[in-house]
Amino acid sequence: MITIIHGPMASGKTFHKQAFAKKFDCTHIVDGWNPQTDEVPADRRLLLTTAEPHEIRDAIRMDRPSAQVRVIDIKTARSLIGVAHYAPGRTQRASL
Repeated sequence: MITIIHGPMASGKTFHKQAFAKKFDCTHIVDGWNPQTDEVPADRRLLLTTAEPHEIRDAIRMDRPSAQVRVIDIKTARSLIGVAHYAPGRTQRASL
């Protein structure tokens, strides 16, 4: 299983990457993954990206159509590890 967490810059992806990796049982972290230029890596990887969901889906279809992938938005990922769904210094109204 490959786990992809997407969200805007400064939303807490890198800050919480170890907690995300532990939560989703990932052995490697790829921070700053770009679906337009980077390959979809092997299983048990955590990919952190600012890409939009449609870009992620397109890359997966092209590179690894049979891969098991879960795509999670940063708000959901943050809540799954027990932290606020918005990054410190941002308001709840910020679009994450």
